[in-house]
Amino acid sequence: MWETRSKWILFASLATAGIILFQMTSFALHMLFGIRLSFNVFKICLEIFTFLRMPYVCHIIYGFVIYTFAAGFWVIVRQILVSIRSTRRLRSCQDAGLTSIYSSKYRLRKHELVVIQNKTPIALTMGVLKPRIVVSAGLLQMLEHSELDAVMEHEKFHLQHRDPLAIFLLSLLSISMWYVPLFRWVLDKYKIMIEIMADQYAMSKIPSAKDLGSALLKMLKQQGQIPKRSISYASFAETSINLRIMHILEPQTQLSLRMPLLRTLISIVAVLFLVTLT
Repeated sequence: MWETRSKWILFASLATAGIILFQMTSFALHMLFGIRLSFNVFKICLEIFTFLRMPYVCHIIYGFVIYTFAAGFWVIVRQILVSIRSTRRLRSCQDAGLTSIYSSKYRLRKHELVVIQNKTPIALTMGVLKPRIVVSAGLLQMLEHSELDAVMEHEKFHLQHRDPLAIFLLSLLSISMWYVPLFRWVLDKYKIMIEIMADQYAMSKIPSAKDLGSALLKMLKQQGQIPKRSISYASFAETSINLRIMHILEPQTQLSLRMPLLRTLISIVAVLFLVTLT
């Protein structure tokens, strides 16, 4: 059920954004290079607004288009730069010996796990194109073997489902298309859903759910600053701790996915406005 819901809201968000982006791209190509399209409602609307002496409407639309492309470009460039810096930092503080040992123990390929020398307990999955699990030596020292197993199974779920990529795409939409506020709601809910699914996956792989809960509480007490500035990562002990503990204790607990009325209305109006005028 959770997996179906998460896939549905992700697909719906990407499809909606794709329609908007296609319309904007078509308009930009027409305006910049004079590429003629078989049907361009946006051009017709611009001519109508010009005839009605309402050029400010055209300027508003131009602003939306320019901002969307500029913000999207900046988010992508920032992610690339952050990924490069993060990779360098991970290499500089990687413990090759522990990485090899724990990669073998948890049946992970070498590039899928990095153990770093850091006293702060860290457990996260990061990387858009090449996701990897990052854990710290402090985490290995703090947790019992059974608790560590729970954490690793949780992160393996994120790794297998490429959750950092999904988070990056939704973050990209929420920033570049802020005028569709429902994207921000989807991002927040999606983060909660994948954490609950990862918890459920971990509980299916370990003997007792108590190990997952105790690991979560230990990390919550000693959580420090994780070595990242990336928007595309999934951390073990950052998202909706209380709700996750409730789900660990009561797996049948339901998560409310009721869409906020105001955000939904604004999003519908924004999408219809942009799609109709492009």
